[in-house]
Amino acid sequence: QMKNSDIKKYKSKVIDYLIPIILSLVIATILIWTILSTRSGLTLDDTAFHFHRFYDTNQQIKNHNFSYFQMNYGMGGSGRIVNALYGPFFAYIMGFLLLFCSSWLRFQVVITYLIFLVGGLGVYHLSRKVKMTRTVSSVITALFLTTGYIAYWLRSNAFNSWGAVLIPFVLIQGINLLNNYKKRFSWISLGVVMAIVAQVHLLSTFFSILALIPFFIYGLILSENKRQMWFDVFKAVVLFVVLTANVWGAFLLLYPTNQMASPIDFSPVLTSVNLSLAGTSTMWTSITEVTLLLFIVQIIYVAFNFKSSRINTFVTLEGLVFFYLSSNLFPWQFVKDNFPAVTGYLQFPNRFTVVAYPLLFVGVGLTITELIKKHGKKLGLLASGLAIVIVLFNVRADFNEINNNISYNKGITNSSREMQEKGLEAYINKIDINTPDYLPVQKKIKSADVTGMLMNMAPQRKNFSKKVLSGGRLEIKWNGKTAKSTTLPVFIYHQSELTLNGKKVNPKLNKIGMPIVKSKQGQNTAILSFKTPTWFTILLYISILGWVVMLIYGVFRLVKIVKK
Repeated sequence: QMKNSDIKKYKSKVIDYLIPIILSLVIATILIWTILSTRSGLTLDDTAFHFHRFYDTNQQIKNHNFSYFQMNYGMGGSGRIVNALYGPFFAYIMGFLLLFCSSWLRFQVVITYLIFLVGGLGVYHLSRKVKMTRTVSSVITALFLTTGYIAYWLRSNAFNSWGAVLIPFVLIQGINLLNNYKKRFSWISLGVVMAIVAQVHLLSTFFSILALIPFFIYGLILSENKRQMWFDVFKAVVLFVVLTANVWGAFLLLYPTNQMASPIDFSPVLTSVNLSLAGTSTMWTSITEVTLLLFIVQIIYVAFNFKSSRINTFVTLEGLVFFYLSSNLFPWQFVKDNFPAVTGYLQFPNRFTVVAYPLLFVGVGLTITELIKKHGKKLGLLASGLAIVIVLFNVRADFNEINNNISYNKGITNSSREMQEKGLEAYINKIDINTPDYLPVQKKIKSADVTGMLMNMAPQRKNFSKKVLSGGRLEIKWNGKTAKSTTLPVFIYHQSELTLNGKKVNPKLNKIGMPIVKSKQGQNTAILSFKTPTWFTILLYISILGWVVMLIYGVFRLVKIVKK
């Protein structure tokens, strides 16, 4: 027999999930309305790269022919390594999801809805955690979903957006660290959340750690039992290491023995958020005037009321630091000239907004909440009303930006027909991958030159036929008119093994790691395989086992909560 108070609690929980779900679905639908109504799938800046990754894992699952490192299906079946170093388990989840989406257009729509749902749930629960009302939490959720990398997903398919939607969950852990003096934080939750981020987007793990450090330090200062807190953080780190054994294991395997091509180089000055010139949208390097104004008002409010709410002051200050780092006010040119490695891996300073925006929006929500407490509901409603106006401005700006992109896109890449078609091959065969990421280059070369070489090699691919053999091996066949040197359209890493016409060979490689072999007249067959060392296989199984244990633990916890 459920008591009245239990029913109320249960209802309240349901409402707290329904609000962000409905809100996220509505905002996502408005922003992708044109895609839905015209049924035109978009090939954006990063679409091809990620769709090839997921196609590879999808085919591995479909054909029960697994190859963790070597890509035999995606990326032109070239034996490249991408997934093992870039969100490996998430790539398999996406490959699995693809089994249920008969076309790429459907898949693109589904993952767009997913990204908004995850982001909406995260930031709404973060807002509720710091004691905002449902109304204020909803306003903050809407602001978050229409700003920065989440809305940018619709015109780029950049994976930084997936990092951005996970950051609110990281910040929830931050709040728990800060409140450790009231209630011990859960080291399991912290370890799992960080591991999920690492399995999705590795660079976002770096931002997550940066975001948590101030929370941890402040929590440690407030904590009565500092030793216990250190010990709990240590346990979280150990759990994280276990759950991401496959990720760091792959880096340990590949980086000491191969020279990897770095991603395309961008100028940090041109990819920081431009604050001197407010833009037409809140994506990439621009920010709308209204959003910038909102942040300025928030900073001024906190400057004059910094004593009234510790947590508001804290999140606003930290948000401000990240916002400064993401902007053109920070001396990025100096950093690039003196520490080129920093900007090489970071690529775009605007990535710091993934932490800055949710922190500043939470600050805004806390300010509205304080105004309601101090000056009654009328002022709070006015502040919420103004925030909603900003949301509407942002939605309009984002909608226009996405629409311009759709019409522009139709002009350049007309692959929307292939995206609509049932079956995944037509589209994958049409879009080439010329990104240099993780190619086994033989000496340091500019990423732009790698792209050029890939484009030059593309037309020759049609002279070869490829077939995936059991055990994740790749067979390459071609006809030699005469005996001569031939560059094969695959890539060789230190751990790769190549047999030519039944004999193991150690071929000479070109600049980007393609093997140059002596082919005979007539039919030639080469087989490419990847030798995975036992120690890595052990790490992979440890990681999988860790996730299985966590899932079982999660289910038990859930059953316990429901029974309560």
